[in-house]
Amino acid sequence: MNLSPILILAVLAVLAGVCICGCTSQGVVVSDEERAAVLAYADPIADNLLQGFNEDNYTMYSRDFGPEMKAALDEAAFVQNRDFVISRIGLYESRGTPVVTETGEFIAVNYPAKFEKEDGVNVRLVFGKGDESHKLTGLWFNSPMLGG
Repeated sequence: MNLSPILILAVLAVLAGVCICGCTSQGVVVSDEERAAVLAYADPIADNLLQGFNEDNYTMYSRDFGPEMKAALDEAAFVQNRDFVISRIGLYESRGTPVVTETGEFIAVNYPAKFEKEDGVNVRLVFGKGDESHKLTGLWFNSPMLGG
């Protein structure tokens, strides 16, 4: 079954709704101390998620999803979204130095990432501020080649 870009955008819209409007703004860059604390948990989550993406392993990819994320991005949606992303920008290769921002009740970590067909893809992970479980509440792959 082949999903149209409209259906993929609908899934992404659901994910955006999970984060509420506060996550979509750039936010305020956090202090160096807070950045280090956030990256201590965000970096391993990003590495695991992107490895799961490359290996087509939904269990690995979704390991750190919060309940809303798991509901919005089930395994079937993962396969469709992954196929869409790979067809446009290829597999993930590496990431650069992240920027950590805070907006309202959310912490966002923006990784500049290199994919096979595009460099400078923004991989955005969003966490609930103060959530000790560090479960993802939002995830985006943003690039001109993906339409965003």
